[in-house]
Amino acid sequence: MSDLKNESQVNSDFSHKDKYRFIFDKISDLVILCGADYTILESNRSADVIFGQGESLVGKKCHSVLHQKGMPCIDCPLHDTLKSGLIIPLVKYDERFGEYFEERTHPILDEDDHLQSFIITSKNVTKSRELEEKSAQAKKLLALGQISSGVAHDFNNVLTVVLGRIQLLKRQITDEYILNSLKMIEKSALDGASKVRKIQEFSRPSEGALTETIDLKKIIEEVVEITRPKWETASKLKGTLIEPILELEDKIFVLGDSSDIRNAFTNIIFNAVDAMPEGGVLYIKTETDNQNVSIKFKDTGIGMTPETVEKVFDPFFSTKGVMGTGLGMSEVYGIIKRHNGRIGIQSEVGKGTMILLHLPKVAAAKIGAPVIEIGKTAPARILVIDDEEHILEIFKDLLSELGHEVDTNSSSVAALDLFRKKRHDIVITDLGMPVMTGIEISKKIKEIRRETQIIMVSGWALSLDEKSVSKCIDFVINKPFSIEKIIYTISEAAAVIQKQKTG
Repeated sequence: MSDLKNESQVNSDFSHKDKYRFIFDKISDLVILCGADYTILESNRSADVIFGQGESLVGKKCHSVLHQKGMPCIDCPLHDTLKSGLIIPLVKYDERFGEYFEERTHPILDEDDHLQSFIITSKNVTKSRELEEKSAQAKKLLALGQISSGVAHDFNNVLTVVLGRIQLLKRQITDEYILNSLKMIEKSALDGASKVRKIQEFSRPSEGALTETIDLKKIIEEVVEITRPKWETASKLKGTLIEPILELEDKIFVLGDSSDIRNAFTNIIFNAVDAMPEGGVLYIKTETDNQNVSIKFKDTGIGMTPETVEKVFDPFFSTKGVMGTGLGMSEVYGIIKRHNGRIGIQSEVGKGTMILLHLPKVAAAKIGAPVIEIGKTAPARILVIDDEEHILEIFKDLLSELGHEVDTNSSSVAALDLFRKKRHDIVITDLGMPVMTGIEISKKIKEIRRETQIIMVSGWALSLDEKSVSKCIDFVINKPFSIEKIIYTISEAAAVIQKQKTG
């Protein structure tokens, strides 16, 4: 009854015209009625408040009020609406308010289809644009993450072959110089693998815990050796000499990611070498106090102006012109910040640059994972399935050397036929196989012989926690893998088989 009473009261209080004016002024969108000559005939309260600062807009030109123009707008949506018969929206940024408005024109025609007047509706779409842009950005990031993940998968296959061959060579070579060279190559390849893992996490990034204890003296010496082709070989070819001088304390440790720290130090050394085109000295010194470790990199190069120093950590800022990406020092900054550290720069033109890093120190190195001894596993019949011939060769060479009976096959269909005949103890299969995926192969193998242990190898970031994997897969190895990881996983699978036999 109260609703009916209120409605009756409204009808009695307002004339027919007043009711429409009441509704007109209650609309939050801006509504303007214009004549064919663009003169405003009526405007609602919202339009008066926004564009007239509370004063009536009647009698003014719409293009003057809405866009501060002395003549009709070239891109006025009225013309396109009249031509197409469709209401075509126009979104414009209004500098007066720093916001976006969407305009629509609604023509009013006479009996001869001539324009008599038109209605303009306008609404603030800034918030909706922000949401749309965020949604579009999220879609772009998702697509980029998927593309990056695919590239990472392919690169992991390449790294698997490189690391596999390096590690096999290390087991056969006794020459100390060649062994050290192989170790440097291996470390660089492992750093590449670490970068690939970060790419795979791109669409679902996480900070990750800093759990690795890093010996700073050891890692700096490694980086100096890794960068030797830059500061020694390349410099000599140009007829210059760059000499690194190291003052490194023993037994100082920080917590973090060794791959990231190596990458940061490498970038700093590369920049220092580039800053000494005529040669010079690079001092690297470490010091400690009760809580922190400081690492000082000081070159005798050309130095930087104060303006350059201010921009040096900005992404895409480079002092190397087209030769630089401008990502090196911004990446260093990000790495040091992720390690809860600080970074500072002192530089003077003609005298050189000093970069000072501070990182929280830890008391002592944690005990690493135990070294897995080779040759402790009883011989097993192993089938390896992968569509990459080079990877099959690595598995064949390694597992045969360890005394196992090894069959390899690059075809999932042929591999299943072979398994039916030989009933292997262990099957190692790649996830991304043509015709049948590694998971489909594994399900069929388990149907044939349940006790066979299946090791899934993948260039994708894979986990046993995933439902599609846990039902038919016993172990997971992500590419690129180490020989030690293969040996350890084979020994784990063999232990399960032995337990099955003994009951």
